[in-house]
Amino acid sequence: MNLKSQRMKSARGRSLEKRKEPRIPIQLKVDVESPNEHYLFEYSSNLSQNGIFIQSTDPLPAGTLVNIQFSLPEAPLIRTRGEVIWVNEDEEEEPGMGVKFIGLKENEREMILNCLKKLAIL
Repeated sequence: MNLKSQRMKSARGRSLEKRKEPRIPIQLKVDVESPNEHYLFEYSSNLSQNGIFIQSTDPLPAGTLVNIQFSLPEAPLIRTRGEVIWVNEDEEEEPGMGVKFIGLKENEREMILNCLKKLAIL
């Protein structure tokens, strides 16, 4: 394991330890726009009421503010801002970026929470 992988794993480990809300595995199509008009059309691998992990072989750097949009099953499109909190570039694991929601409207947070509750039961 190289030094970069060790740093990435330890950063990911710290991120996992800080999570207060559980993440539920779900694959959603996610559109991501960064400030430099860099567009990514990717898929999520998990979701919580506070953030989403977006699979990507071209993740944006930690600290990047993004606009994201995605649709939950049986719910309208959610558009919000987010901040890339951590990045995993390891091709052997799941490459991508953890994005924390910023400015999510209360009704959107409720939609996410209701979806997570349904998925957790299944």
